[in-house]
Amino acid sequence: MAVKFISHVDEKNPGDWFIELTDTLGEKTVTCNDLEEYKKNIEIMGEDYANDIEVVWTKSKTLSPVSYQDLNDKMAVLQKEYEEEINKINGQQDDTGFNPNA
Repeated sequence: MAVKFISHVDEKNPGDWFIELTDTLGEKTVTCNDLEEYKKNIEIMGEDYANDIEVVWTKSKTLSPVSYQDLNDKMAVLQKEYEEEINKINGQQDDTGFNPNA
């Protein structure tokens, strides 16, 4: 069964968001000031559970629309990078037209 991690988005000032990442089983919380830091921390913390984790997202009621949109845009870029990486691992065709399985 997956271990629940909570990713809570909040902000210090409009446009200055951060994510509090909490391991609910290990009761450990780290603050991530950008997605690179979040990515690194979730990988490290997830290793304790063989990466069998479920991430639940929450956000502060005071999170500004500017911060929410900024985070959403950056997460979309990260999601695309992950999809490309997964496709390469699975041997699916990339943008160059090369397919090692063809």
